[in-house]
Amino acid sequence: MEFFRHLKNDEGSTLTAAGFVKMAGDETDALIITIFMRDLSAEYGIRTSIRDEDHPLAKLRRLDFGRGRLPSGQSLEDVLAKRPVIKKVEGERIFFYPPTFRLHSQGPPSPEWAYALCGIRAYAPTLLEAEQEALKILRGFGHLGA
Repeated sequence: MEFFRHLKNDEGSTLTAAGFVKMAGDETDALIITIFMRDLSAEYGIRTSIRDEDHPLAKLRRLDFGRGRLPSGQSLEDVLAKRPVIKKVEGERIFFYPPTFRLHSQGPPSPEWAYALCGIRAYAPTLLEAEQEALKILRGFGHLGA
């Protein structure tokens, strides 16, 4: 409650909610929270803000969304398309590529999230589904002893 009072004094009387989320430096967790805040902003036409000095995604220390867009007018995907998001699980790296990411400069963007691990590349409609499928594949390899 004290945090909210101080933030309301800094931000102004239009502030209606504030909170904390601990992400522990995991890029996919940070991305999921960021997408949630973006979607909340777009769906309700409100301003949402994320401030995190340790945000693991592309040094995005402060993110503000107004109606689902960044202050520059860009979408979140436009900013993220420059690099894959990496999740480390059981010593293995899983790469997640946003829909606007282009593996080759001449290649068209994919309408889905791509993911790659253990030499396998696949696609899923959303980041959450891509993460779920990648973890299934990783567990399967674990059962095979690979």
